[in-house]
Amino acid sequence: MNQNLSALLIGLVGAAITLSAYSQTFISSTQCITVGLLVLMFGLLVREGFISF
Repeated sequence: MNQNLSALLIGLVGAAITLSAYSQTFISSTQCITVGLLVLMFGLLVREGFISF
């Protein structure tokens, strides 16, 4: 899979996790936002080529 496409998919997953912070009850909203932002940062690192996925 293309590096840009991988980063886009990771970013979309991170955005979905972040935006679902207040509509789910599995974990607290703060933890959900934190996990979402970490996933977004991972997508950025993949996009910039620091991590090969």
